[in-house]
Amino acid sequence: MNLNLTALIRNFNFLRYSVGIAMMFNGFPLIFFFRDTLGIGPASSTFTAIFFLLALLLMTPTYLFLRFYKPNPILFNLGVGFLAISMYYFVFFNPVGTGVTDIGNYVFIFAFLILLLSIPSDVQETVVPVLFIFSLFSNITLVYSLMTDPSWTVGMRAAVSFSNEGAQAGGNPHITARNGVICLLSALVLIPRYKSVFGRLFLYFSVLFSLGVIVISLAKSSYLGVGIMVALYVFYNFKVTRIFSAIGSLFSFKNLIVLVIVIIGINYFLKVYSNVYYSLVNYWSVFEDRIMDVVFTSLGVKLTETADIDASAMGRVSGFADFLDTIYSWDVFLGKGYKFGFLDIPILEAWVNHGILGFLFFNGFNFFLFIYSLQEIKRNTSPLSTFLAYFFLSLIVLLISGGRPYDIAYWFPYAVMIRFLGIKYFDKFNAKPAPKQLVTANP
Repeated sequence: MNLNLTALIRNFNFLRYSVGIAMMFNGFPLIFFFRDTLGIGPASSTFTAIFFLLALLLMTPTYLFLRFYKPNPILFNLGVGFLAISMYYFVFFNPVGTGVTDIGNYVFIFAFLILLLSIPSDVQETVVPVLFIFSLFSNITLVYSLMTDPSWTVGMRAAVSFSNEGAQAGGNPHITARNGVICLLSALVLIPRYKSVFGRLFLYFSVLFSLGVIVISLAKSSYLGVGIMVALYVFYNFKVTRIFSAIGSLFSFKNLIVLVIVIIGINYFLKVYSNVYYSLVNYWSVFEDRIMDVVFTSLGVKLTETADIDASAMGRVSGFADFLDTIYSWDVFLGKGYKFGFLDIPILEAWVNHGILGFLFFNGFNFFLFIYSLQEIKRNTSPLSTFLAYFFLSLIVLLISGGRPYDIAYWFPYAVMIRFLGIKYFDKFNAKPAPKQLVTANP
């Protein structure tokens, strides 16, 4: 009885930790749904702050500050190093002035990282399923939001419309696409762990659903990110022997049943909802046109007759010009100051605003993330590490095409990667039952 009660408390703690991590890692779709679609809470950043505070409370262990677990030391040093540099510039070299939002972002980033370091490694077993459930629910809420939004029609970019005053018209389709990528990846990571036919069917249909969400978001960066993930998966897993073994396993009784049900389901869907299929094809056509516009804007090469200037790409072209102006001036050493220039290219903005040191720390951090991601794709150490490795690949395009190096949309996932990606002791951790980890920095 005592053992059962202890196991129950332990599992409950891991579940609440995982829910808190999922809320921080991918909370914006839920925030937009509850705040903007359902009208729950104030239509301002106050609601976002309350949401993240609740997530941090769920993650708080009873032994807070008494026990810490070892992260990836290289990622930790480089990541915290860049944050420290940007905070120094925020305080002492800040031409745009101070802001409550900036202070709040740093507080949430460091609080999240400290709590992640306080949570046992065993939590990785429950994080991916919780991330999948949250992201799938967010996909469903997106469909509901679009159906109840009178201003949205098929053909427009899919996003939850903001209701707060002064917000941009419509919503943020990149949040939509990112959630679709998270649902797709978490489902694919979970599929090998389920032998149930119906469980696998559910996950496969979730993958297709997520692909549809990514398509209707019309987020070019996510399209390209998915392409990078697929390319690297094929590169590391393409072997002739595996093809023959996969073909052989396909003809097993259980897999044949799954295949038949999937084919019947897809055919039925296409017959009953043929308009959905044609809408997805139209979205893909729009994406191709936008890619041609980006090529024309960036390189001046007009590959099609209809290619035109892309406003978003033009902003990045001008941002690159700002970068060139910086490296040919004395600002190349110290930068121009905290948030001085918005390039929409994070890897370059780190140099423009924070000089060589900021550039080296931020891009060194992302370089090692890329190396550890490639290693993880080869090794498949754990479901969470594999998920994080592929998810980082989807962020690579954004690092050259969207956002700022300080955005919490980057740093919340970065914090999880610092804690769980490229950890050497996870090899032993997953090979046998994990021993209790000590209060020291080592497991």
